[in-house]
Amino acid sequence: MSTDIFVKGECGHCAGHLEFPAAAAGETIECPHCGQSTKLAARRLLDKSRLWRGLFITAIIAIVLAAVFAVTLGKRHKKIPILPATAKTNLVAAPIIATHPTDEIITNEFSISGIRLEKTTNSSLVYVTGKVRNLTDRQRFGVKLECSLFDANQLAAGTATDYQRLLNPHEEWVFQALVINSKAASARLLTIAETQ
Repeated sequence: MSTDIFVKGECGHCAGHLEFPAAAAGETIECPHCGQSTKLAARRLLDKSRLWRGLFITAIIAIVLAAVFAVTLGKRHKKIPILPATAKTNLVAAPIIATHPTDEIITNEFSISGIRLEKTTNSSLVYVTGKVRNLTDRQRFGVKLECSLFDANQLAAGTATDYQRLLNPHEEWVFQALVINSKAASARLLTIAETQ
């Protein structure tokens, strides 16, 4: 059984996802997505103190909103059961980072659907996910998808990209574009096109 520790990175040219042994960081390889030379570098993860501080602030905000909601309903209805404080805190154990999946978008002879943010289990990594379908009767080469990211106030929070080397006729591709900005709360399709 191998004891190598694997890390994730991305190609410096096409932003394709790369997973490699941590010991290989700094080496130059040929990208399996675009074929260009790229240097292996692990993605920087959030430090634990910032993550816990964010979770704590999110929990406090959720409790305050729940209290305001309960008071507002209490004014309209006389008998509303109020949860004990311990039950409230259990409801907000971890923030959920997701948006409602968008409707189908058809552009450049591609169908794009289900765009949303997903947080990976037991990790701080967040991805924009969804499905792309080739609507043509021909192969599509070097398909690059880019999504715009927005924070909770709908202000721009960067972009996320994914790349598929080949998409066969009427084939479906489940994309997974890494989100670097921790403030991202929603995503929308920006562009999708063949790059070759």
